[in-house]
Amino acid sequence: MKRIFAILAGLMTMVLLSGCATTYAKRTSGSPLIRSGAGVDLEEVRPERMLIWKANLSIEVWNISNAVNQASSMAERAGGFIEQKSDRGEESSSLTLRIPAKAFKTALLDLETIGTVTYRNVTGEDITEDYIDVDARLKNKIVLRDRLKQLLEKATEVKDILSIETELNRVQADIDSMEGRIKSLKGQVDYATIRLSLNRKTILGPLGYLFKGLWWGVEKLFVIRE
Repeated sequence: MKRIFAILAGLMTMVLLSGCATTYAKRTSGSPLIRSGAGVDLEEVRPERMLIWKANLSIEVWNISNAVNQASSMAERAGGFIEQKSDRGEESSSLTLRIPAKAFKTALLDLETIGTVTYRNVTGEDITEDYIDVDARLKNKIVLRDRLKQLLEKATEVKDILSIETELNRVQADIDSMEGRIKSLKGQVDYATIRLSLNRKTILGPLGYLFKGLWWGVEKLFVIRE
């Protein structure tokens, strides 16, 4: 019994030390966030890095339904899809698009042709160190799981069997969680996210244009150039 617990303690210490080492490496290297408000140049990023690209785009259009159909077609042509959609009739619509990372830049340029861009923000988050950290801890957990299975096969006493099975279940739960995390990170890297807001352009009546012109004239009396 004591020998079993000694082996378990040794295995847990090994995994803990490995985890600390990978966490330290992660903290010292950092995880930079690349931002761009006017454009994004994927060619400047080293290909071996793992980047999560996201964009927020607001566009004014004349017809919401047509704009939604255009955005959907553009996403499909790029190999992507609409992940989420909500709308307020012909007033506005919000779309969450998932686009293959390699087609991200082109898709953004295509979407901007739908109407008048009022807001654009692009970010690229480097998660390389996060991925390496999770992957390293996952490999250590798998080694620990396999070792526990070997101990379970050799155990003969009920107390030892129950103790090993409890630890084995906990380790397997950690493995499942880490595998899910890695799958999620890969999904975010492979497919960029574009949050698109479509708003119908305001159509002014005769008085609206009149007051708009008067306001422009008054503004120019005080400010000629900023």
